[in-house]
Amino acid sequence: MINWLLGYYRLSLSGLVLGLGGTLLVISSWLPFSVKGYHISMWLLLVIVRTLLFILNVKVECDDVSKLHRHQGFIFPNHVSYLDVLVLVSTTPLRFLAKQEVRSMPVIGQIANAIGCVFVKRDNKKSRAEARTALAQVETFPPIALFPEGKRNPGDHLLPFRYGAFEIVIQGGIPFLSCAIHYDPLDIAIWHRGESIIKAVLRLASYNKPVRAHLIPMDVTTPKDGDDPVAMSVTAHEAMTAVLFPPNNHQGSLPEVGEG
Repeated sequence: MINWLLGYYRLSLSGLVLGLGGTLLVISSWLPFSVKGYHISMWLLLVIVRTLLFILNVKVECDDVSKLHRHQGFIFPNHVSYLDVLVLVSTTPLRFLAKQEVRSMPVIGQIANAIGCVFVKRDNKKSRAEARTALAQVETFPPIALFPEGKRNPGDHLLPFRYGAFEIVIQGGIPFLSCAIHYDPLDIAIWHRGESIIKAVLRLASYNKPVRAHLIPMDVTTPKDGDDPVAMSVTAHEAMTAVLFPPNNHQGSLPEVGEG
């Protein structure tokens, strides 16, 4: 009973932070101020996210945050939790991809634009190919986070990496930084198949111990013209699997390569 009261209290505080933070982000989108090359709204988002994680008692630990601060290019993290975006944003200002339709949505579109989202059209194969070409030419600072798995994995193994992400970086010669994310305890942080997001977030908010999010930046890779995106996706997948699931406790075999 006490844990559920704690959960609703934390969610109420989080709602207040989101409401106030969203309003400030919309206002900040109209201001022409930047700090260290980042628009002021990106720094504001970082503060909002850190406040939310503090309320939810999520502790972010990164063994080499300077890699993220220095990086200009793409960031390729694994996708295991709805918290992944918050964990990444809490460490450094960065951008994410969003569908073109989001840009025209009231309030949400303004917030997405304010925090530097890159809008792409992905309705069909032709538009996805055009989006990859456009992304290969996009400004790489602030860095852009893209989940190569395409969706959340179940937590005990990585899903195949979609090689479309690697076609983008090869075409543009853009460096990418793989980042491994894992949580302790994992069961509290993930969104289980078949359950509502409200139930998943309430489970986290009701947990009376810290949840630790470990963010591990790996080595930067700079593609060369002529590199094979499929081979590169497999190599990146193997490297991240070795970090997240060392051979002595890895429970599954490597899945096949994903489509672009």
